[in-house]
Amino acid sequence: MPPVPSTSRLPESVDADAATDAASAPRCYALADHTRILIADLDALRSGVEPGNTRSHALALAPGLVLLEADPARETRAFEALALALLAYTPKVSFAQSHTLLLEVGSSLRLFGGVRALLGKVAATVAGCGHAARVACAPTAWGAWTLVQARVTRSSRRWHVLKETTLARVLDSLPVTLAPFAAQHDHALTQIGCASLGDLRRLPREGIVRRFGDGVLGWLAQARGEAPDPRAWFAAPPSFHAALELQARVESAEALLFAARRLVMQLAGWLAAQHAALSGFELRLEHELASRHAPRTSTLALAWASPSRDAEHLLWLLRERLNQTELAAPVIGLALVASQVSEYAAPTDTLFPMAEAAEASLGQLFERIGARLGEQNVLQLFVEDDHRPELAMSARPYRESGAKRARKPRKAGKPQQEALASAPVQSAFDLPEVPLPTQPRPAWLLEKPLKLAMRGDRPVYRRPLKTLTRTERIESGWWDGEGVGRDYYVAADDQGRMFWLYRERIGGQWYLQGLFG
Repeated sequence: MPPVPSTSRLPESVDADAATDAASAPRCYALADHTRILIADLDALRSGVEPGNTRSHALALAPGLVLLEADPARETRAFEALALALLAYTPKVSFAQSHTLLLEVGSSLRLFGGVRALLGKVAATVAGCGHAARVACAPTAWGAWTLVQARVTRSSRRWHVLKETTLARVLDSLPVTLAPFAAQHDHALTQIGCASLGDLRRLPREGIVRRFGDGVLGWLAQARGEAPDPRAWFAAPPSFHAALELQARVESAEALLFAARRLVMQLAGWLAAQHAALSGFELRLEHELASRHAPRTSTLALAWASPSRDAEHLLWLLRERLNQTELAAPVIGLALVASQVSEYAAPTDTLFPMAEAAEASLGQLFERIGARLGEQNVLQLFVEDDHRPELAMSARPYRESGAKRARKPRKAGKPQQEALASAPVQSAFDLPEVPLPTQPRPAWLLEKPLKLAMRGDRPVYRRPLKTLTRTERIESGWWDGEGVGRDYYVAADDQGRMFWLYRERIGGQWYLQGLFG
């Protein structure tokens, strides 16, 4: 698959007359080396310019053609970024000549739903990374490489071949000029009347070796699957840090998502290659120094509860965060740094739904709500080991449910140091096994108990209240200096509304602490 490489636009110098003639012609662009056209844009293709044309021939066909010089360093970075994103589909990605990436996907077909589905996903990933590509598949690496070259030059209509017998027949019909050695022996192959790869294969082997060397026969055998083709696979870096220079200044945070998508797709490929997932990353923004007080860089940190490697899930969280972000200055560059990386174990397929899968999906739902409303607004209730009602329950952000820690006591005579030990964490959907109270408790407690007035011997909350239950006594907290001694009652007014009251054992003052629905 040959994606269009990123290049720096350096137009070729022309004389004054040629510049005058080309001024009125429509402008188009093509990438060229010192002799031939490598890649042309759509306008140049409509003018008749094709890959392989000489520079002078291309300029004669399209007077407004601007020839661009390749930037090898930039192309290498672009191809490495693309290879990193494609690691999401197979760990075996290799580079080949003519701006081609080769993927060995034999072991990935069933996972991604077959050849057509996998090719569609690969093409979508390449397009999402900002490249245009031509995709072909074959049982051998050189076979797929030759078919994709035929697709680029429109030499064949057969780009997807799954059987070696079919591949051999298709290769024999392709022009010999598609072979990687054709540029070196172009005139010699033409002089002997060799037009197709089938003509070349039918020549005497001794003559081919004597005139062109052993490499031609070896390439033919590898392309047809008759000889092994060992390759050096692309290796993902041990840590992830990807940067992207924007083509124009971006002033709104929402517009950054289109460029950040490329970095997230690279991150997903890196996580797949490392068999890892992550629960947070940093998006670093490089700002244009439009004002004296504008910062040079800023950081947008994202974190979530359950480790994930799903690119769409990460993009959703990033989109919601960007929608709530106001840029300090226009952005001209992005960088993505992976943090909080952990090992990832893929879920196993089961016949019946499991509780773990349901909890994982609800966890992602809470993460999305937190990304939209703010993590501090998504709370989880926890039961605490305390009899005082105002301390028997606490509300904490959902993300902190997996980070609860308990401090171990320090032994005497040991140097002082912090020692943290994992404490049992309450699940989001499991209730603790504690004895139920003998009397009903309200679900709504007041933030602070309300002192009640008295009318005769009865407490008053808008109306006189009458107790309905026997006394429930709570005496606790003597160890922390906030001890309480209370007698609790369920009370009601004359309209049937129910309340939870208590009377202090010392002083006899009445307080309202909860309301029943």
